Amino acid sequence: MSAVEIYPFGVTRGGDSVTLYRLINSQGAFMDVINYGCRVVRLYVPDRTGKMDDVVLGYEDIKGYEEGEERFFGALLGRYANRIEHGRFVLDSVVYQLVCNEAPGGVLGHLHGGEKGFDRVMWHAEPFGGGDTVGVCFFRLSPDGEEGYPGNLDCRVTYYWTSKNTWRIEYVATTDRPTIVNMSQHSYFNLKGSSGGTVLDNWLTIAADSMTPNKETYVPRGEIVSVQGTPFDFRSSHTFLERIDQPNDHMKIMGGYSANWVLNNQTGELAYAASLYETHSGREIAVWTTEPGLLIYTGKGLSDRIIGKGGRPLQPYDGLILETIHYPDTPNNPHFPSCVLRPGEKYYSITEYRFSTRE
Repeated sequence: MSAVEIYPFGVTRGGDSVTLYRLINSQGAFMDVINYGCRVVRLYVPDRTGKMDDVVLGYEDIKGYEEGEERFFGALLGRYANRIEHGRFVLDSVVYQLVCNEAPGGVLGHLHGGEKGFDRVMWHAEPFGGGDTVGVCFFRLSPDGEEGYPGNLDCRVTYYWTSKNTWRIEYVATTDRPTIVNMSQHSYFNLKGSSGGTVLDNWLTIAADSMTPNKETYVPRGEIVSVQGTPFDFRSSHTFLERIDQPNDHMKIMGGYSANWVLNNQTGELAYAASLYETHSGREIAVWTTEPGLLIYTGKGLSDRIIGKGGRPLQPYDGLILETIHYPDTPNNPHFPSCVLRPGEKYYSITEYRFSTRE
């Protein structure tokens, strides 16, 4: 039977008690999520032999999530996932300056919601169950002016865990002033399991004919270019290793794979985006989303300075993100799909990570 189990997960530096919700499906696969940053702490799915193992990176305790070098393990990203150049945008002729929390290429920028993004706050949580699906619904009001964003943003993010080993995320938000919204999830996946190992030998397929190449400030130069003849052509299945050494300006700037693909589906309906397959375990993730973009980062910056669950020092390429988004720096590129939300409208986005195995 599916079930939700509830456990304490420590206390934050600010004195908030953190709760862990274990979502168990009828197959015995489960995911652990906490109400600090809506983080996914563990996700156990079977390999081709039926052996369960944890396929996401993370920390052992709340101290790691508050103070660890990799801030975004398993986190909800918001208000704006990924980057906004200079932390500045114009909306209805008004200039808004956001908190800047990085400086790629020596230029200040805003990343993943700023110094106190959605990953750094407590959320109200309501677990639920019934039938083949269990989950948690997280609620929060992001106040007007938080990190520089306009409008009171009423947010609801729901994680569903189904009997078919599908993790479904629904993002909903409304506002009382015109604003921008681009929420996503930042779990690092390693389909080999908790013992780790490189993700560069995983087989990747992406339903995308084009991508947005970056400039030195790690944001798009404004162009949408074909993947044909580039290291970003995964329209048929390839490993990262096959392509990572190909000469390419974007790859040189980003130091490897950290790129946004323009998905072929731009209708806003839920559609297939990509799949990732690991040959040794037989595990596979199929990504489905309503979002127009998919950002993949292969974890080059991970290192043994980061001590993960079980006390294991991490290594470069020990995990990758499959971040479904509106494109980076969309507010400063009006020809990109809009991320503007106005009063009376509803921001609604769905992403599904469907886990399975191959023989």
